[in-house]
Amino acid sequence: MTQSDRRFLWGMTVCADAVYTAVMLNDSVLVSPAIKISEESGRRELVSLLVNWSTCSVDKLGYDPTMRRVKHDKANRASGVSVGDDNSVDIDVIRYEIDCYNDKTGKMQTYITRRTIVSADNIFGRHTRCFVAVPARDNCETMAEDVEEVVIKDAWPPTEHPVLNDPRSEIEFLRIIRDTYEKSPPKDFIYPKLVVGGHVQLDSDNRLESVDTTDAIFKLLGVERADLPPDADKLPTLQHQQLRAHRRIVMSPVGHSIKTVENEEVLIIVLAEAMRFHSSLVKDCNILHRDISTNNILVVRKNGDGSGTPRGLLIDFDFAIKIDNKKRKARAERSGTLPYMSIANMLNLGCERTALDD
Repeated sequence: MTQSDRRFLWGMTVCADAVYTAVMLNDSVLVSPAIKISEESGRRELVSLLVNWSTCSVDKLGYDPTMRRVKHDKANRASGVSVGDDNSVDIDVIRYEIDCYNDKTGKMQTYITRRTIVSADNIFGRHTRCFVAVPARDNCETMAEDVEEVVIKDAWPPTEHPVLNDPRSEIEFLRIIRDTYEKSPPKDFIYPKLVVGGHVQLDSDNRLESVDTTDAIFKLLGVERADLPPDADKLPTLQHQQLRAHRRIVMSPVGHSIKTVENEEVLIIVLAEAMRFHSSLVKDCNILHRDISTNNILVVRKNGDGSGTPRGLLIDFDFAIKIDNKKRKARAERSGTLPYMSIANMLNLGCERTALDD
């Protein structure tokens, strides 16, 4: 779903005299009963649907009210950086103004994107999107070119806990990492620094009162979601959906794909530093990463033009767990990226996970 400002999508299919509408969500597609346009009542229903789509609020069309497209000239004044060649998406005419809510402070910070580095290419899944952005200001013309860039990660991970208290949330792990290393900054590795971490808040009559989840989308559609039965291999009904939370994380520094390294020497330097951080994660933070792959190790250089000493940055804690909780019942899905999984993770064995699995 490459439209970054979408929470869900609508679709319509015409088969002979039958029209079907569909809502595409993270885990399934909800399809309506057939609208028979050969019948007067069916034609009336179709016209009513088209009128409602034309006149309803944009959030009912699936757009995210907390992520707004900005005019090209305004975006250029705030961010004049061209898109790089590190697997980023070339959509230089599209910039977004993104509201990022801090769960801890209750404050909202707005950012303007400079470029998109990860887009959600699949209909199903977490719909992870990542942007390089800078803080928004009232007067974009005063935005300095050397303002520090951040990365915004926008995703819909599954949750099995009260949403705001999920101990498996990536936000919680980044807070632990920040609190651990801010007290005594490491000298031999870098780490992802949490700037803002929170759940997307839906605005109703200018009041932040609803966390954006699968339940919020179902409420908008006038349908009540049902929890999945234990050990369900497939969805019993369309109302049975996994609960997902819409989380948005702002962090630094900004890195580039490990595939951009110029030689083996740089690759070894980057990997060694990322592994030093991983060892410290286990020792000092009691965190197992569980998804180490080429996609989750970045190259960070001090200078924005790509020069400077290369550093290795380990990111993405979607599948991480606390070591003291490693005996808890695992989620249904296997953790990790298939080519890099340990045997225990690949076969979903019931044994304890250790740093060797990473």
